[in-house]
Amino acid sequence: MSQFEINQKSQCCGGEFDYDAGKKLSEKCIMVPEVIGRNICQTLVECVVPFPEQYPAVEIKDIQKEIRDIIVHVCKNKVLINGILHKNINYKTYEGKSDFYYACQRYDSFYGDVRHVAVNIPFACFIEIPGARPGDDYEIEYADVEDSCEIDILEDPIWQKGAVTQYRKLREKVIVKIDIKVLRNVQITVKPEKHNICP
Repeated sequence: MSQFEINQKSQCCGGEFDYDAGKKLSEKCIMVPEVIGRNICQTLVECVVPFPEQYPAVEIKDIQKEIRDIIVHVCKNKVLINGILHKNINYKTYEGKSDFYYACQRYDSFYGDVRHVAVNIPFACFIEIPGARPGDDYEIEYADVEDSCEIDILEDPIWQKGAVTQYRKLREKVIVKIDIKVLRNVQITVKPEKHNICP
């Protein structure tokens, strides 16, 4: 009788191996990540950014935002999060006025450079995930700024008669949103129903 006869079984390494038409099938113990929980934290980050004294702002051109250096600490039933909100603020400056005429009509105008200020703003928040515990893994599903909900206000104006109003500071409020999933590796037993076709 062949050792690969149908329905013959043998014991090896503590697991049971079945033989089906000459193809060995076995129960396997594998490690897979189990999702303990998932939650979102949202935190309001407000800051006042000063412009260089010699280059006050006339108008904000655009603000580029990026979440950096996220540190996650999983503890009992909670996840603590720290990170950096990086901002690159492009703004217009005022250097002088000039008049020009078009179709026999006088127009006021001014000129200046476009400059930028880059800042790193720390933030912190926490989320509750029941069942989480120290040593669990995590996965960041989303980390960004809610662009649809932000406030930019130029403050501390410089008043000069006949000149364009310039501002020394920018107050900005944005909402940082972090979506985190907590994972824990667990062992499970699987028994293939057919020959393993994985390479």
